Amino acid sequence: MVRILPLLLGVGLGLGVTAQDIPGIKATLAATRSVVGAAGVVDLRLVLEVVADTAVPSELLTGYSFEVSVDEKVGPAIQKAGKGASVPLAKGTLIERTISLPAARFVPVAGAASFSAVAVQWSGVSGANCVFKIAPDASKVDLSMIDLDKTRVVLVTNHGEMLVSFRPDKAPNHVRNFLKLAQQGFYDGTKFHRVIRNFMIQGGDPHTKDDTKQHLWGQGDPGYKIDAEFNDIKHVRGVLSMARSSAPNSAGSQFYIVHKDSPHLDGQYTAFGNLESGADTLDSIASTRVGARDMPVEPVVLEAVVILPVMH
Repeated sequence: MVRILPLLLGVGLGLGVTAQDIPGIKATLAATRSVVGAAGVVDLRLVLEVVADTAVPSELLTGYSFEVSVDEKVGPAIQKAGKGASVPLAKGTLIERTISLPAARFVPVAGAASFSAVAVQWSGVSGANCVFKIAPDASKVDLSMIDLDKTRVVLVTNHGEMLVSFRPDKAPNHVRNFLKLAQQGFYDGTKFHRVIRNFMIQGGDPHTKDDTKQHLWGQGDPGYKIDAEFNDIKHVRGVLSMARSSAPNSAGSQFYIVHKDSPHLDGQYTAFGNLESGADTLDSIASTRVGARDMPVEPVVLEAVVILPVMH
């Protein structure tokens, strides 16, 4: 998709610095998501700001030429020839273009057990560069064969990432349920719909994928309930626990992460995990401005829950 617009002052142009090798052009390239699943699609947004009358190669408008590195090693070259000759552009023009490519074009080797760090540079265009991660594909992993104690998940949000470990010794059914839903992609695109600073952040409701269903946010589940596994884990900062209604055995998919020690929750809700890293992301989400029903004014999106499986 290409859009050519009048120059807008103050437009955010993402990562990168001014292009030096195409006179009259400032170029940036940004990945629209910081983490993309191995089976997903990478969307790269190219922005060209024309600061003086110039002409640009057709490749910038209809093709692409990327130099790629993966985990600091040379990766595959990704190219597509442009169509036509150079295109004259007048000062004040702003061009926005989104290029969508399968993640497998960047990391073709399947079955990776960890994130791959990808750096992309548009060949010959200074400043048109970005970085992102490609998550391992756990969609075909046999969850019955993984070590629940050692397996981790990464909660990828638009505020950053949080790494979570589990407590199958205290709540094995809740751990398995969370991993099953994560593997299905159930949580991808849901929102943290209830945020209370110095208490907790809550998400996992499938209704939150649809902004027209805000009246139902907080009521969704995967279509079933699981029995409580109340235990002696204290609800201290960073603990992952399951939300429920007033009925003890009413948890399904909604969960919360404790922002500040909340001993009044101990023994009343099923705690089943803990943050290992990402406290800064937790703080960022907890500090977001909220409106009615403790709902964030700006959406806090759980873009993906990435399983990092460890097999027995």
